[in-house]
Amino acid sequence: MTGQDVRDVQNRLVELGYAPGDLDGTYGPATAGAIRAFQRDRNLEIDGVVGPTTRAALATSGTVPQATPSARGRAALAEALKHLGVKETPPGSNRTPFGAWFGVDGVAWCNIFVSYCFSVGASYTITSGFAGPGVYPKGCTYVPTTEAWLRVAGMWLGRVEPQPGDIAIYNWDGGEADHIGIVESYLGNGSFTAIEGNTELANDSNGDQVMRRTRNLKQVNGFGRVSDS
Repeated sequence: MTGQDVRDVQNRLVELGYAPGDLDGTYGPATAGAIRAFQRDRNLEIDGVVGPTTRAALATSGTVPQATPSARGRAALAEALKHLGVKETPPGSNRTPFGAWFGVDGVAWCNIFVSYCFSVGASYTITSGFAGPGVYPKGCTYVPTTEAWLRVAGMWLGRVEPQPGDIAIYNWDGGEADHIGIVESYLGNGSFTAIEGNTELANDSNGDQVMRRTRNLKQVNGFGRVSDS
């Protein structure tokens, strides 16, 4: 599962607009997730394996537009918009209605807010069935785990022009992902707006409220688009 053949597959996935992770010749979870996304878009068996049929499709396929928003994502966005301006009570406590609903209150809550919006607005539980830090019955508290789930599930888009309802995974310093939000609209020239919890103008990812923020593609690891199937 390593070597030049894998590197060739990774490079081809990038050419086709998918995000296989590091181009290192190792067939890890990110590459398998990109293959599953490719298979889904080509109506192939979704098994994450580069067998003869998938290999032939990789060789002959052109790019597939990724411009169709997720209905679940749009429903989650509609829910998020209802809560603009909601703040922690008391200030600085990390205590919110979303944490109370989640069953884990008083902790950093940007991913809890996204979990709430998808569950309440779209009847969808993010990271359901996935094993990783921060996974709970109602969603996830830990942004790197949500990113890993999107990649493995074949719902990772990479750093593309996002659609409303896409999940934005932010990274401020080049380490692990730091913050998460739900895309509202793409503004062009690399900018977009998103609805985010646990943010404020003075602190991007440890604020005290739900806000609409204007962000740039350079600030994200990439986007995920929750499947409607």
